Amino acid sequence: MSRRLLSSMRDTPSRSSGPRDVHGTRPDTAHDVRVPHLRRIPKRGHPLRLGEVLLRSGAVTADQLTQALEQQQNDQRPLGEILVALGFVTDDTMRQALGRQSNVSFIDLDRLMVDKSLARVINASYARRNGLVPVAQIKQMLTVCMDDPTNKTVRDDLARSTGLSVTVVTASHDAIGRAQARLYDETLGPAGKADTVDLLVEEAAQRTVKSKYVEEYVQDKKADALVRRLLATAISQRASDIHLETLASRMQIRFRIDGVLEALDLGELQDVCNQSTREIVSRLKILAKLDIAERRRPQDGAFRVRVDRGEDQHSVDLRVSIVPSYYGESVVLRLLDQKHAPRSIDHLQFPPAIIVRLRQLLRRPSGIFLVTGPTGSGKSTTLYASLMTIYQPQIRIVTAEDPIEYVYEQFSQSEVNPDIGNTFASYLRAFLRHDPEVIMVGEIRDEDTAQMAFRAAQTGHFLLSTLHTDTAIASVSRLLDLKVDATTIASTLTGVIGQRLVRQVCQSCHTSYEPPADLLREFFPRRPEGLAFKKGTGCRECNYSGYRGRMTIVELWMPDDEDVLMIAKSASFDQIRLSARRTTLPMSDTMLGALEQGRTNLEELIRVMPASTLADFRHRQILTHAAVSA
Repeated sequence: MSRRLLSSMRDTPSRSSGPRDVHGTRPDTAHDVRVPHLRRIPKRGHPLRLGEVLLRSGAVTADQLTQALEQQQNDQRPLGEILVALGFVTDDTMRQALGRQSNVSFIDLDRLMVDKSLARVINASYARRNGLVPVAQIKQMLTVCMDDPTNKTVRDDLARSTGLSVTVVTASHDAIGRAQARLYDETLGPAGKADTVDLLVEEAAQRTVKSKYVEEYVQDKKADALVRRLLATAISQRASDIHLETLASRMQIRFRIDGVLEALDLGELQDVCNQSTREIVSRLKILAKLDIAERRRPQDGAFRVRVDRGEDQHSVDLRVSIVPSYYGESVVLRLLDQKHAPRSIDHLQFPPAIIVRLRQLLRRPSGIFLVTGPTGSGKSTTLYASLMTIYQPQIRIVTAEDPIEYVYEQFSQSEVNPDIGNTFASYLRAFLRHDPEVIMVGEIRDEDTAQMAFRAAQTGHFLLSTLHTDTAIASVSRLLDLKVDATTIASTLTGVIGQRLVRQVCQSCHTSYEPPADLLREFFPRRPEGLAFKKGTGCRECNYSGYRGRMTIVELWMPDDEDVLMIAKSASFDQIRLSARRTTLPMSDTMLGALEQGRTNLEELIRVMPASTLADFRHRQILTHAAVSA
């Protein structure tokens, strides 16, 4: 409920304009067939206070009203806000009482058939920003349902911009949202809630190369609307990627939610997309500034959209990958929501012990800090959070990324482009002459980049980067494969994080359960006592998957003198791994903590975690059980 509306609920006399119907016509003609639920305001002898309206209607008792009035004297809040906060009345009841007090009709908007032509009178962005929806137009009279019917500024603005006389009615906040979705053809998510995301493609994204096809597709408003609806659905469902695959007679649309591809029930949107496959792909090419005439080669691009949820506006960057396939072109869109850009390592929800040691590591003036794991394990997020933790106005931070995922004003960020010679290694050479304290390299993937990275660390810089390895300790073997000298690794490597992302059990539908016996044996030598396993039964909040959100299973290795000696003398991998057990906070601890807290379950862990980590977890449980038995 808006602040302006609540402020009008103070227990003060209202100013009535006398009896009239919602269109200003005679009572016997006021009820137009398109608006069957609008009711004429009955004539009143004198203006009533809000408390009197509620008391006379039986919505509150005298004791409840007295209690609310006494609380109002203490905190000076509007009476209506206090009554709703105390639970004495609902939002709908309060709005109906307010309507009677202010001579504004309260309507059942869910039973009203929306007139699609009214979408041309008031656009979706304006309607959502001001919490309103047009419900009827009879000649020069426009009826608008407003979340805040007392907002005279919006009413005057509508009258001025449309040239019509404006009459205001009101309804519940949720009903207005659902009516907006019906009127503006927005997607209803699987949970049945109206998606209130309005996507406004920035003008910069409209610039593209000249082609004889461009004008044809720019004018295709249908394809534009479909793209917006797909993006709105993805954002509302917290998807990280959209997969659009062209098949023989349809477009297969899937969303990667919490790391797993899901085919949502899109209803009529799916049918329309099946009929407009080529137009959708062409529209995405235009937005990403790609060649829409090229259908034989892969293409990559990017564009940005603005997400408008009333007063909440932020940018979402999209990376576009298009690959030709047997039946046509397939598209993958990666969504990078600036709203979710990490601001410190505290936002990573790592175990407290790892946070403490990670802060110690990030205070080092020089050396190399690595984050390891497969694609999609959150390595870049950890790097960004670490940089934001390190940042101070007195230091210079430069990055080389492929591509830039989140844009930060605190860093000088550069994007790799091998076509013009801007590789990780070339940026590193330039950075050494650029006087930074901290350098971030998106990934060490070749010998040249590895050599330059360690050279930068040896010359007094603190360098952060990623490697694709299964575990933290495996980074040593990977660096040796990249021809980095063992003594250089030993003297420069300050710490390594290994991580995986697992889905969290939905907290809205979680329940205790007993895992299958064969699955238990994969983790524990015997059934652990006092450990209550959790799983989600499936609900609207989690789209009936049983999982909602993800958490990081993480390990941190900070080599000590003995580890350094092992690396320097080129000891075997098994010897280094055995030595590192003393200086590693293992993934096994994070896994056990997540199980004890009911945040994830065995099915998810065995799906995501590498075999070596599962074996280590079971080995540690065997040792623990043996120690307890002894």
